[in-house]
Amino acid sequence: MTEIEIKKFLKELKEYGIDNEIPNISETSAKFLQDLIAISWAKNVLEIGTANGYSTINLALACKKNSGKVVSIEFSANSHNQARKNIFQVWLSDYTELVNANALDYIPTFQDDFFDFIFIDWMKRRSMDFLDLSRPKLKKWGFVIIDDVIKFKDKMLSLYEYIEKKVIEYNILPLDSDDGVMMIVKRWKIEKIF
Repeated sequence: MTEIEIKKFLKELKEYGIDNEIPNISETSAKFLQDLIAISWAKNVLEIGTANGYSTINLALACKKNSGKVVSIEFSANSHNQARKNIFQVWLSDYTELVNANALDYIPTFQDDFFDFIFIDWMKRRSMDFLDLSRPKLKKWGFVIIDDVIKFKDKMLSLYEYIEKKVIEYNILPLDSDDGVMMIVKRWKIEKIF
């Protein structure tokens, strides 16, 4: 599939998502994620929340350029099957691994310090749990991006409490007129040497 055909497919998939109330990321967020994967040379990407595969396709396009892969976890069998079909249509199956499971059970099965990039966009009230489970799986200087942190902040209060308690540095990037993402970089801990 050509780049133009993929762009057309993504546009149609985004419109389908809007018409059918599928919670896909915005086009601005999709571009931001692709750019961040490109500049960080991320190869191993974890996505929590696949929906119909719109975000997964965007992540996979960036991973393909880095010779990488996206592992995407989705709880809903229906959404998982839609995503599988959509990803197959744009010939990105080799750059994705779709998992139909509860992310809370599946994340612990990954090796620590494996992922370069983690994108969390599922069940907002469990965002803190997803972050807590996935942080050990992230390499140093890797990125965690959490979607919808402005629009649904009231559903994510435990996430903000967790970040404050653990003293995790973060930035809120207002990518859209009504929403944005949280960006966390897993930093080296600097220890005093005396």
